[in-house]
Amino acid sequence: MESIAQLKTICRRENDRDNRKTMILASRVSIYFTRLFLLLNMSANQVTYLFILLGIGGALAFLAPGIRGVAAGYLLMRLHVIVDVSDGEVARYRQTFSAVGAYLDFLTHYFVYSLVLFAIPARYYLDQGHRWSIIAAFILILANTMNRAAVDCWFRANFGKGGRAEIEEGTGGQKRSGLPGKFRKLILLLAHTTSLQTFLNAYLLAALAEEFYPLDTRSYLIGAYALVLFVFSLVRIGLTISRGKIPRRATYYS
Repeated sequence: MESIAQLKTICRRENDRDNRKTMILASRVSIYFTRLFLLLNMSANQVTYLFILLGIGGALAFLAPGIRGVAAGYLLMRLHVIVDVSDGEVARYRQTFSAVGAYLDFLTHYFVYSLVLFAIPARYYLDQGHRWSIIAAFILILANTMNRAAVDCWFRANFGKGGRAEIEEGTGGQKRSGLPGKFRKLILLLAHTTSLQTFLNAYLLAALAEEFYPLDTRSYLIGAYALVLFVFSLVRIGLTISRGKIPRRATYYS
């Protein structure tokens, strides 16, 4: 078996530079999981199945009461993201690229994220009895679907009309954004606040705070994230239509 350094070279993805900035933890530790999967002689599709199970398990764990449920859900979702990177690395190592595996990967991002975004407000409703949290769950699921469909539908609308560089920004050797560094950092910060991982980081901290202090931080967090994600999804759709390309964070890296 090759060393970790050799595996990093063999399994490196085309947009590795951008991936290491958008998936700060997973992109750096996934190779160790990949090496384990290779030693276990697992196929890329088998790793994808594990990725799906971890995501479903994480979503269900968030329905459990107390900080233990939050911690279990958070850990499983972290592993879910890491294994999501690993399945591609295993595929590149074995040169076994599967349309079924990629299809399941895309589908999983829809239904697992929607499950998580339902489970967290649902748990809050069971704890506090606030009916608005069920409405927040609906908005979160709708916003997540719109945000992902904004990308997938544009690809489908332009299928066969050109290469990836003609469909989305930040690909095909295109120039990075010409905005000043401070504006780029602000845009990236706003984009990162809409990611599920950022929300889960904040949710874990909010749940921990409620364990030690008589606070109701989860209510503010769930409501705020529902609003931010919904607005972001609308902005993404609007920018895609106005620019004729899918806006990507990669465009704003220096």
